Amino acid sequence: MKKLLLAFLLSAAVLSHAQDYPKMARDLQVKYKDEEAAILRSNIEFVLTKDSRVGAKATVNRSEQLLSLRYNVPIQESEVYDGNALIEKFSAESNLKQRAPDAAKVCGSYTSEGLFFDDSKFCTHQLKLKEVGEVWDISSVKKINDAKYLTAVYFQDKFPLIDKKVTFVIPQDMDVELREFNLADFPITKTETTQGGNRVVVYSVKEIPGIESDSYTRGVQYNHPHILVLMKSVGTAAQKTNILASPQDLYKWYSSLTKRLQPNPAAYKATVTQLIQGKTTDEEKIKAIYYWVQDNIRYIAFEDGLAAFKPDEAQNVFEKRYGDCKGMANLTKEMLKTAGYDARLTWIGTKRIMYDHSLPSLAVNNHMICTLILNGKKYFLDATEKYMPFGENAERIQSRPVMIEDGDTFIADKVTASDKNRDADLRVLKASVNGENLEGSYNITLKGESKKNFLYGYHYTKTDNRKDFLADFIASGDKNVKNTDLTLPDLEERSGPLALDCKLQYAGAVSSFNNEYYVDIDPSKTFKHWTIKDTRQSDLDFGEKIHNKTTVELSVPAGYSVSSLPGNVAINDPEFSFNIQYATQGNKIVYTKELSVPEGVIRKASFGRWNAAVKQLAKAYENQIVLKK
Repeated sequence: MKKLLLAFLLSAAVLSHAQDYPKMARDLQVKYKDEEAAILRSNIEFVLTKDSRVGAKATVNRSEQLLSLRYNVPIQESEVYDGNALIEKFSAESNLKQRAPDAAKVCGSYTSEGLFFDDSKFCTHQLKLKEVGEVWDISSVKKINDAKYLTAVYFQDKFPLIDKKVTFVIPQDMDVELREFNLADFPITKTETTQGGNRVVVYSVKEIPGIESDSYTRGVQYNHPHILVLMKSVGTAAQKTNILASPQDLYKWYSSLTKRLQPNPAAYKATVTQLIQGKTTDEEKIKAIYYWVQDNIRYIAFEDGLAAFKPDEAQNVFEKRYGDCKGMANLTKEMLKTAGYDARLTWIGTKRIMYDHSLPSLAVNNHMICTLILNGKKYFLDATEKYMPFGENAERIQSRPVMIEDGDTFIADKVTASDKNRDADLRVLKASVNGENLEGSYNITLKGESKKNFLYGYHYTKTDNRKDFLADFIASGDKNVKNTDLTLPDLEERSGPLALDCKLQYAGAVSSFNNEYYVDIDPSKTFKHWTIKDTRQSDLDFGEKIHNKTTVELSVPAGYSVSSLPGNVAINDPEFSFNIQYATQGNKIVYTKELSVPEGVIRKASFGRWNAAVKQLAKAYENQIVLKK
């Protein structure tokens, strides 16, 4: 009720004090206490026009009024474009006579270490919010030279919005579908009219928060309101030109880019010959090539070519020793072909993409891999996943639809999902009481994604810091847990589980009073502090299927017996489960804890149940075993 009243008062303030910007700002500060600014008014217009070469073009006109909620705060306003677009105009001016003219904008590509990490470019103005209540009027015009690149349009911005209109102006003989996602959860209305031979669709938005930056997020499409613009065709039935009317049209366009590739096997043939020399089975030869690409080509997420869709030449990637996913997939394909195998480029959207290939849009795929077809079986090879063994697939591409090149058509398939227990972190402590400590042998077994993530963490940690990395990993971040006599396996081995063995000391786990020991048996209190804030905007995505199991075998000291054991915990939800069990076996107490998130995702609708379960788990962690003399 209070929120409704505040919303009414804010709306009234905007209407009745149209020019009293300082008062508006003070009112908005109450609701948006951490925000630097709010967008009072935003009008974004997408005007589509026919084009004989590409079918359709688009002009994006933006006009916004930004209200400062802070004193002397610099902010950055940017327009994003790529090689297929042009920022024709971008300027800003405030009511305090500050100006950022079009000529002052700074445009360019994002680079790191001299490399372009994608083909996105930015035009930027640095603005200063001088006073609370200052208003900046911002306007821009962007030209998109091929409307198939106009994909997703989001309603939220980095700042909270008070009023926004998103307008699409579409010629009547242009078949454009505006597919809506997540609108029902937000105050968004829609009108559609016909004006001057155009279809005009207007979406109106009132009072929505800005997009927050959360950790462990899924793709922005899953929770935030947006429109996916599907540019299908232009013209009447008698004379119609398809743009992207079907998945086949999408593949045809992809294929038109890959057909331009001119592989030069001479550049890498000697390396292929050397790699497979002495190998007798297909699997040995394929692994040698696949692992060589994983190990020797630096993945930099570099995206080049026609709006980041055309792979780099295989020989270029081979000689430079770096490439993006497309370049690495292309090199993997060409090296395997040189060795005599049937390898093909494959388009895929990772799990960050919620769309599938039923939607003919450039937004459905954000990744490229290589598919090997051997004896009628498909193997999906992602060389960007450095520590993923042949025959297994990373979580981010499992169950995702793929589009495999097959001449003028494509093969539709889906990446196989792994068993739910493939990804596992299994820990076993065989402990005894030594004064105030628990001490004993400790084994950690990592499988699947857990193993891969550990190897990434280890190898991408500076050599001087690896000892600290291992100590923190073994201790699960608990400073009271120390290890000695650590034995490491071959950390270059991809296949099979990875096992770490050491001696472990859990300091302060035991306290004594009146001939009794009070024992905190669990050195790994996973999820203890993992409550999710109510205001979180996105689902929580761990990026892997969670299956953590901790087993502690505690030897009861001579002369002592078990006085009491804490109660068991059993929390079983469709999205997660927490289970703790205590048992006695002879002179041992066996503690078993299993934590599972089978899909690796906690959806917003489940946050309340998750938080209640985490609080119950945290309380269970406080329980102690009592041993009596």
